Amino acid sequence: MSKLVDERGRPISSARAAHEGADYGRELATWHPGRYSADGELLDEADTLTRRTADLVRNNGFASGAVQMHVDNVIGSGLLLNAKPDRRALGLKGDDMAEVMDDLEDEIESKFDAWAEDPGCYVDASRRSRLSGLLAQAYRTYMIQFEILATAEWLRRTGTPYRTAVQMVDPARLSNPPGRSNDDTMRAGVEMAVLGEPVAYHIASHIMGDMMGVRGPVTWQRVERETRWGRQKVLHVFDNDQPGRSRGKGSITSVLMRHRMHDKFARVSLEAAAFNAMYAAYIKSSFDWTSVAQAMGAKLDGDENVLMQYLKGKTEFHRDGHIKFDGVRVPHLFPGEELKHLAPAHPTPAFNAFEEAALRYLAAGWNLTYEQLSRDYSKTNYSSARASLLEAWKFFNGKQYLIGGWFATMVYTLWLEEAVDRGAIVLPPALPDFWEAKAAWTTSDWIGPGRGHIDPLKEANGAKVWYSMNLETLESLAAEKGRRWRDLLDQRRQEQRYADRIGLDISGVGGPTPVQQPAEQGEQRGGGPQDQPAQQEVA
Repeated sequence: MSKLVDERGRPISSARAAHEGADYGRELATWHPGRYSADGELLDEADTLTRRTADLVRNNGFASGAVQMHVDNVIGSGLLLNAKPDRRALGLKGDDMAEVMDDLEDEIESKFDAWAEDPGCYVDASRRSRLSGLLAQAYRTYMIQFEILATAEWLRRTGTPYRTAVQMVDPARLSNPPGRSNDDTMRAGVEMAVLGEPVAYHIASHIMGDMMGVRGPVTWQRVERETRWGRQKVLHVFDNDQPGRSRGKGSITSVLMRHRMHDKFARVSLEAAAFNAMYAAYIKSSFDWTSVAQAMGAKLDGDENVLMQYLKGKTEFHRDGHIKFDGVRVPHLFPGEELKHLAPAHPTPAFNAFEEAALRYLAAGWNLTYEQLSRDYSKTNYSSARASLLEAWKFFNGKQYLIGGWFATMVYTLWLEEAVDRGAIVLPPALPDFWEAKAAWTTSDWIGPGRGHIDPLKEANGAKVWYSMNLETLESLAAEKGRRWRDLLDQRRQEQRYADRIGLDISGVGGPTPVQQPAEQGEQRGGGPQDQPAQQEVA
């Protein structure tokens, strides 16, 4: 009895695979993806991916808006330092030195803000941006080129006692020098040790092919990752989502093709609609030119001016044959002519439905909700809007911590090291010094833009309940509004002091205590959202 065998001579079973995804039936017969390492799947295609993403963001309104949406929600107007030295790691217990540490944290935040947001822009080596601007620029670069690259500089400049400065670098400049191919010790400009840890970065003098202000050939500079005592010299931030990844990769790469196809379809549809609307009407004549010529008594054999005579007659008629009634012009057509109107029609009647479905798919690639990407809130009520925005907020918080906060912490660590060494910040002598417990002294949180509210009264009432149950703190509630809790209390004290000085009672400024509100139209307690537009929910 004969049997079917594969290329290795093994019998081919007719039974279906245990997993449908592993079956080689008709639907999956041609699906044979390869297996790649993190760098193997990316490095050869990274330049193409970043160039196409940059072009898309430059020329596509939805892509440009998506990047701005990310920057607004992750960075906003900047990240506020909330200095939180790890007191337990420093050997403190309970209320040991509590007031000293409170004052120290307040001093660190104040002096860091003064340096980071100095109008002289000393935090920026090129002196073009304050730290808030650098963070926005860094995160925008991350969205388009999937990573952030900068170098720590040591500069002597008038106007500031600090020499620490940050030089932003285009990640496209990070590349292998000529003659060096990717291997276990060098990958896309990142020089690595035995265990894969970066030890140096090779940065080109300018981007290959860019002739804007370029002098001379491209050269490469080798910059070590850190000094011998551990001060960071290169700041390289990206999503390290797979073992062995040495360069960044963005989630937008999964929808680049769909984005391009949607852009092309929308452009073609717009051009077709514009073409259809160019001609509002036309004139139709029931006579062919030979009949007209015979009616005019022209000879058809060899008479080349028949058509010209006809056209000249029509022209003179339309120029001089206007009829007016009470000052209003009345159209009068040439004999045999008929006026036809065109009704402009969209070339693809299902365009709106198609675009909505396409934008929902693209929103998933951008990690945004459909409403955020499309700016269409017409089909959203309170419950569905809050549910979707809470999911988006989780993503933004994660990026704020892993990307924005990571980069900001690197800058803060560089500054604090110099501030302690310079004596601008004096640490308590009873505690470990900065270099002995660097990680403990630089522990911090970063406060981003406020979350915002869909229904402020409902959410304020919820915050009060959580706070009363000791499940929220003033620090966390203030952070949700993009503020430091110490700044809030200091501002309240200043306002109270000024009110007392001018004899004004502001004890009741807070207004009435929030109370439970009845369900709004389109919303059910304990149920899902109803199909009511958001405009009808507002009382």
